[in-house]
Amino acid sequence: MKNLVRSVVIGLIGVLAAGAGRAADPPHQTEQGLTVECDTCHQVHSAPGTTLTASAGNVNLCQSCHYAGGSASAFPVNNSNKAVPGSQGFQHGFDVGAVNTARGAATPTNADMAVRVMNGNIVCSTCHDQHDGSSANGGTFHASSPVQLGGSAKTITVGGTYADTGAAWYLVNITQAGTQTSARFQVSKDNGISWFAEQTAGAGVAAGDGMGLTLTFGSGAFAVGDRWRFYLSWPFLRAPMDSGANASGAKYCRDCHAAMAMAYNDVETYTGTVKSHPTGVALNANGMGYDRNTPLDGNGAAQGTGGTDGNPYNDLSLDPGGLVQCSTCHAVHYGYSNTSLTGLP
Repeated sequence: MKNLVRSVVIGLIGVLAAGAGRAADPPHQTEQGLTVECDTCHQVHSAPGTTLTASAGNVNLCQSCHYAGGSASAFPVNNSNKAVPGSQGFQHGFDVGAVNTARGAATPTNADMAVRVMNGNIVCSTCHDQHDGSSANGGTFHASSPVQLGGSAKTITVGGTYADTGAAWYLVNITQAGTQTSARFQVSKDNGISWFAEQTAGAGVAAGDGMGLTLTFGSGAFAVGDRWRFYLSWPFLRAPMDSGANASGAKYCRDCHAAMAMAYNDVETYTGTVKSHPTGVALNANGMGYDRNTPLDGNGAAQGTGGTDGNPYNDLSLDPGGLVQCSTCHAVHYGYSNTSLTGLP
């Protein structure tokens, strides 16, 4: 019996190593008992999901947290929000056919993405690696709202930038009582095992780990033992975001939607077929001079950090090389069709 048990365990380790058994990054993380455990998503015995998951179907599993009112309600993924171009919705389609000639979509060529086209459908894990929240594949980092763990009811907010390449949990602890400008605090990135240097509270105070984050303490009296936890993570992309030329650059949107990836010379040559806005090229790449040097906001205001209108949701962004890509104009999730709207839908 002992050998049988050992064989089963070894076999299980092999299954997990080949799939979703590796460690996960925040907020899909188990280290030091934070928030999500392995068995939140995985079920070792009698699992309804085919990869030892607690729910049958990849989308169902993700939606067990990602729904309005759920533990991941900051990023709800509701079936009713799937986009029907020209009609409704603000989320890229999921649990829908990977091949859609009307939208120029085909099965991705990226091996990691292609193997996760399930029953012919693209699902959450086709595009997202739920275990890897690093910056390796680009995207914009997300800072969660700090949750108070104990003590008097007070607030802190997170700002600044994030220079680290990996996802992380942050723990903020008041070490000396005081106001929002006199209390003392420390920050930990290992759930309190070690702490960065003690600092005085304030507005826009560096978190202390040298990663560019700032903390702003709300009004009121802070007490020793007041604690908050928040995480920073990148968008769990399975492949690098689009950058560079259509033929030689990184392909994310352009992988599935390769039929729509056209440079200006393709668009300017009439063949009788449907054309698409150029991607993988710089503004004024054809030398005709009818493009602006830099894009304006979606509402026509000057482009900037959030634009001069203070609304980051209508900003148009070029890739790191200054080229137009799909994501210059399109948002995969929470994409507005009205450039005057702010906040998430």
